[in-house]
Amino acid sequence: MTIMKPERGGSRGGMGLAVLGVVWFCGTVSLAYAALFYGFALMGASSRNGELAQVLIYAALALGFGAPVVGLLVAIHLRNKAGIVVYGLIVLGLVALVLVTMSKGRSNHVYKQDPPICTAPPERAAGAPGC
Repeated sequence: MTIMKPERGGSRGGMGLAVLGVVWFCGTVSLAYAALFYGFALMGASSRNGELAQVLIYAALALGFGAPVVGLLVAIHLRNKAGIVVYGLIVLGLVALVLVTMSKGRSNHVYKQDPPICTAPPERAAGAPGC
């Protein structure tokens, strides 16, 4: 007589995905802090190391946007449902952040005519446009 044990179906790659999440969060924050530390300058002073700060900013952006996408792809490949949900929500939030950020930079391209300004002297302002 054999005893049947339940299958471990939901935890495939769970520890690796958790480590990736910790590296993503702590690494992005650390790189952004280091970029701020090396690139920050007050009142026209020069930064400590501007080139290093720029490289650190690019590294923080690459890690911040790349790690969740990699985590989602790995979770999909491993069929880890919890990883798909967590990394899917993170990627969805990042996409929404990018879309909101990009839309704020765009102006409304519909031309609106400026309201008329009253340029008439006070004694003739009664019938002038904009007065």
